[in-house]
Amino acid sequence: MVRTFFKKALFLFLFLLFSLNQAYSEQSYKEKLLPPFASTVYDREGKIVGFFYKDKFRLYAPYSEIPKKLIYAVITAEDERFFYHKGVDPLGILRAAVVDISRGKVVQGGSTITQQLAKMIYLSPKRTIERKLKEIELARKLEEKLSKEEILELYLNYVYLSNGAYGVKAAAYVLFGKDLSQLTPAECALLAGMIRGPEYYNPFKHPERALKRRNFILKKMLKNGYLTRKEYEEALKEPLTLLDEPKRPKSAGYDLDIVKFELFKKGILTPEKLYTGGYKIFTTLDEEIQQFAQKVLSKYNKSYRERHGVEDLQCAGMAVNRRGEILFVVGGENYRKSQLNRAFQILRPIGSTAKPFTYLTAFQNGWSPLDFIPNEPIEMPMEKFDPETGERLWWKPENYSGKFSPFMTVREALMKSVNVATLHLALHFPQKIRKNLIRFEMIRPTDPFDLSYVLGSFPSNLYRIVRAYSAFQNNGILKEPFVVKRIVSLKGRTIYRGFPTPKKVSDPISVQVLRSIMEDVVKRGTAASISYLTAHFDVAGKTGTTNDYRDTYFSGFTTSFVMSVWFGRDSYETIWPRATGGGVAAPPWGEIALKMCEKYGCSRFTPPYEEVVKNYPPPTHFPEKEMEEIYYDQLINNLIKESEEAYN
Repeated sequence: MVRTFFKKALFLFLFLLFSLNQAYSEQSYKEKLLPPFASTVYDREGKIVGFFYKDKFRLYAPYSEIPKKLIYAVITAEDERFFYHKGVDPLGILRAAVVDISRGKVVQGGSTITQQLAKMIYLSPKRTIERKLKEIELARKLEEKLSKEEILELYLNYVYLSNGAYGVKAAAYVLFGKDLSQLTPAECALLAGMIRGPEYYNPFKHPERALKRRNFILKKMLKNGYLTRKEYEEALKEPLTLLDEPKRPKSAGYDLDIVKFELFKKGILTPEKLYTGGYKIFTTLDEEIQQFAQKVLSKYNKSYRERHGVEDLQCAGMAVNRRGEILFVVGGENYRKSQLNRAFQILRPIGSTAKPFTYLTAFQNGWSPLDFIPNEPIEMPMEKFDPETGERLWWKPENYSGKFSPFMTVREALMKSVNVATLHLALHFPQKIRKNLIRFEMIRPTDPFDLSYVLGSFPSNLYRIVRAYSAFQNNGILKEPFVVKRIVSLKGRTIYRGFPTPKKVSDPISVQVLRSIMEDVVKRGTAASISYLTAHFDVAGKTGTTNDYRDTYFSGFTTSFVMSVWFGRDSYETIWPRATGGGVAAPPWGEIALKMCEKYGCSRFTPPYEEVVKNYPPPTHFPEKEMEEIYYDQLINNLIKESEEAYN
């Protein structure tokens, strides 16, 4: 008996659940009639970044969001008996017929709001008696299936209101730079008055006509009791709009590129849904920082171009916070001139940006920053042959300084970005370096690998760099960058949430040791041009310069963010002789970092630099005995002195 009862209860519950799901998923008649809508992109503070749409710029406004004053204004302007007729107003038709007969053609038509809606959805704008009869029949059907509120909602989302704006919400943005909720009675009257002739009453092209029409609607609203005398008098004093020109909806940009890239890459939305679905896309972007970074990078890029006569020089930058949230993406100096997003749409060698992975591998395998490594010339056979002589070619890597030395410490080699010393170190564990590059997602398991990869000869981009460097900031925890936080559908349902995807790629101790040397890179190494930052907060990073000075990078991090900056030429030619990451990419990095730290706060790393240096593992790799005493004693004295200075 009890079992039977529970079976029936379970069946009833499942039936109700299925029924509710069906009812929830089925589109209402009104929803089937809705036109395509633009999707709106917001930054992390709720500011509009831009829109994705095709053909017509239209933003969805549900009836609940449409101001009452706007509804009253539209009824006043277009159909005063709207709430009393059944789709067709005989008095209106009679009144229009008198005018049509006197003119000998269809001029007014006497269309109600419902008739106008029927025409917008189903019919052509051509004025004929046959079309008018169809319009009347369709209007009656709409009145049978829709409530008055639903008809008004559809109408106010369909109607064209000049300057490429369809629907009242899009018009509020384009004509006034406002949301619907912010419209004044005067602005509501202007929108309502424009329905009759969107371009004829365009406030930017024909302000006198628009003003006269607006004031006429305001007067009728006062007469009909929709405005108080005070509201009416105040509305008459308002300008048509505070904008000097229409606010064109931004539909493309380096920041919108990364949003679209993620949506399509992860299969969150199809292009068709994105451009027509009317979604609200809330992102991690900081529009203030985005604009500031674009301004700074463009300023430096222009200055470098003019100073060195390099016309095709370009710049790029990208930053993420500790959660992996993308804060800004700059893909070039000017999006209007070049839509190629160099932050993630291209792959280029990264130079010494790759060196930290070799040193991290060393620390993971028991090496100390105090160990010595050779810095003498290396010659290695290549798989290439001289086409004339047939002799095998040899790879002979050079140091930036052009100088060599018998030995140097691991710490000094990274701090000064010494190529040959780095290669000597890498010869101890090349396959382990390869595994680290794969683990940090700098290369794929199927990619080829040779010793030149240690010096960053492999192709990559800023997206991959900030992803990998996020693990240096987070004690060995790598976080995939993401930009989409939440997506809300036209119905108000949250259909997607973005979240961090952490992955452990190293032990924390090795990363902390590496980080301390990357701090030295900024304090007294190849990125000393931004050492001034360390007076305010801790900074660690690495410069990068590729062969023949074709690319310059600075990639670094604070306690709040990871950021990478690049400069190079699209032609892949030399930027200019001796152009380096420390001299070209680091200065704008520092300027942007100051702004970001001012907004988000940057502090000191934990554990602090002094503690990490003090606890360096003892050296195990020594040079010859006579070299050991000179280098080792000098190194210890320098470290003690530097630690004391930093501590004081």
